[in-house]
Amino acid sequence: MTRALWAVQALLALLFLFTGVMKLVTPVEEMTKQIALPGAFLHFIGIAEILGALGLTLPGILGIRPPLTPLAAACLALIVAGATAITLAGGLGAMALLPFVTFMLCVFVAWGRSRPGVFRVERSLAIQAPPEKIFPYLADFHNWAAWSPWEPRDPAMKKTYSGSPSGEGAVYEWAGNAQVGVGRMEILEADVPSRLLIKLDFLKPFEGHQNAEFTLAPSAGATNVTWAAFGPTTYLTLVMSIFCSMDALLGKDFVTGLQNLKGLSEPKAMTSV
Repeated sequence: MTRALWAVQALLALLFLFTGVMKLVTPVEEMTKQIALPGAFLHFIGIAEILGALGLTLPGILGIRPPLTPLAAACLALIVAGATAITLAGGLGAMALLPFVTFMLCVFVAWGRSRPGVFRVERSLAIQAPPEKIFPYLADFHNWAAWSPWEPRDPAMKKTYSGSPSGEGAVYEWAGNAQVGVGRMEILEADVPSRLLIKLDFLKPFEGHQNAEFTLAPSAGATNVTWAAFGPTTYLTLVMSIFCSMDALLGKDFVTGLQNLKGLSEPKAMTSV
């Protein structure tokens, strides 16, 4: 994601630096033949484009006031939106394509640089069972088939278990259909019976790396189980969040998994005969 944003920023910076300088050095008479705007205003736009080009790059390079980058991109988007409107008003529909694409790239940078660098999705559920009963379902990957929301999506999924039988050092690798993909999980920390930290590596259909954490906290005779996932914001998660937030998408599965865990862990009501 960072590489993609930097590539777009560099491209836009060169473009706006060029157009800004050209507005300052080109004679006003020549510019106003093509654009029916006051020369002073065109000079102002040229200065704004140069400052915007610097704003796209220098804050990130120097590490000074990074929020200036999305602000610069947003301002440049307004300038290009105006250029697009003027071009369309002049009846030059085909020529409006370039400023429109530039506008979209500016919006992409403004949006991407204003997003947090990491994501976190978290859901909690109270389970009427002690932590000691719930923890084994989490710490032993062999038990995940009984409650994981993703297991039913590919009953033929290939699974490989290695490392420790359970707890710290346990490794679970899977390979399945497009809904589950290919990946690997490893338990990094296991504080019995209160906390579990897992490293997740997704390999297919898209590569991604994040952590998952389970915390079990006794509360009023029950156990409050919290399932969280967190990691760096990637290009994929950023693009996906345009259509559906990561919190809503992943949170729904977390709720399903916690409810399955609740059904396994809570004592079954006795049926009267």
